[in-house]
Amino acid sequence: MITSFYISVRYFFSKKRINVVNIIVFLSILSIGVSTFSLSTILFVFSGLEDLNKKFYRIHYPDITISYGNQKDFIIDDNILIKKIKYIQGIVAYSKTMEKKVFFHYNNHEYFIFLKGVDTEYEKVMKKFKRINLKDKKFDSLNIYVGWFSIISYFPVLLSHIKNIPLQILILDCKKNNSDSFFMRKKVFVKGIFHFSYQMDKQYLFCDLHELQKIMKNKIFHTLEIKIHDEANIQNLKNILVNKLGPKFSIITRTEREKFFYQVLNTEKVFLYFLFILMILITGFNLFSAIFILQLDKIKELFILWSLGFSLYRIKMIFFYMGLMMTLFGCLSGLFFSYVISLIQEKYKIFQITKKIPFPVKITGMDLYIIVCVILITGSIISFYSLKRINNMIYYK
Repeated sequence: MITSFYISVRYFFSKKRINVVNIIVFLSILSIGVSTFSLSTILFVFSGLEDLNKKFYRIHYPDITISYGNQKDFIIDDNILIKKIKYIQGIVAYSKTMEKKVFFHYNNHEYFIFLKGVDTEYEKVMKKFKRINLKDKKFDSLNIYVGWFSIISYFPVLLSHIKNIPLQILILDCKKNNSDSFFMRKKVFVKGIFHFSYQMDKQYLFCDLHELQKIMKNKIFHTLEIKIHDEANIQNLKNILVNKLGPKFSIITRTEREKFFYQVLNTEKVFLYFLFILMILITGFNLFSAIFILQLDKIKELFILWSLGFSLYRIKMIFFYMGLMMTLFGCLSGLFFSYVISLIQEKYKIFQITKKIPFPVKITGMDLYIIVCVILITGSIISFYSLKRINNMIYYK
C-alpha cells in the first residue's frame, strides 16, 4: 500500500511533457475545482443569510413574548402575571408594551404608522433601543419619540416641536366587536428621538406606556416582552412559563419566529446539495476519463510492475490514489478561491443586495466539512469504478 502510494505520487508530481494526457488531467482538476468553488460559495452565502436573519430577529424581537391567545383581548395589569414570572431563574428583564395603529395629518402630509407604548424596562429587554429626550418638560398632550432614521420623513413634526405646536393624532382603538372600533383624537408632542434599527425607526413611534394607558382609560397592556440570560435554555423557560400561566396565554420564543425561515432555508439547502452532487457527478466523467487515459499512458510501466510481482490490487491502488489526489487538489483549489473571495466580500462589502445591505457571507466549519466530505466521497467512488479495466489491460497485453 505504501509503495502504491509512493508510485502514484511520483506519477502525479513528475515532470511531464505537454500532451493530451496532461491537458485532460488538468481539465479534470479544474472541473472539480469549479464545482467546489460554486458549492462552497453558495453555502457561504446561505450561512450568511442565516446569520443575517438571526441578527435581525435578535435585534427586533425579544427572547420570549407573552400575550393572550385571543389577539383581541388585553392583559389586565393586576400584577398577578408579574408575580408568577418574577422569580423564575434565567429571566433577566421584562417589559410591558402596548401597540396601536395611528394616523396623523400635518401640512398636507399624511402618515400611517404604529405607536408603541413601552415602560422603563424596555431598554433592558431590547439592548439596541435607545431614547434621547429633547425636552424634559411634559405637556398635557401625548409625548412621543421619533425614530432617528425617520427624521427627514418627519421633518414637519420636528418643526412643530421647535415651535411648541402640538399635533393631532388619531389612534385606532379596536374593541372585541369590530363594529365598535373607532379612532380616538389626541394631541401629541415630540419629546425626543429614539434609535432602534433602520426598519423600526421608519415604522414606529414610541411613547411611555402609562401615557398611552391614560388615553385608553384603563391600566392594560398587550404583551409582556422578556429578556433571558444568554446561557439559559429558551425552550425550558418556555415550558416553565406554560406550566405557570396555563393554556390561555400565548407564549412565543424568538426561535419559533425564525422557524419558518429555517424550514425554507434548510429545504433549499437540501435541493442545493442534490443539484451540486449531480453537477459533481457530471464533472466526474472528466475524472473517470483522466484516470483511464493515465492507465493507457502507463501501460508499459504497469506490465513491468506486474512482471516484478506487484499484485493486481496494488497496481489498482496506484490509480485510485491518483484519482484521490486529483480530487483533493481540485477540492482545495476551489475552496481556496471561494475562501479568499468570501473574506474579501466580508471585509470590503463589494457585492451588495441594495445600496445599504451588502451580500451576506459567512464561512463556517460545518460548511467546509460538508463540502470536503461530498467532494472526496464522490471522487473516491468515481476513482474506484475507473479501476475495473486494469484487469483486461494487463492480462491481454
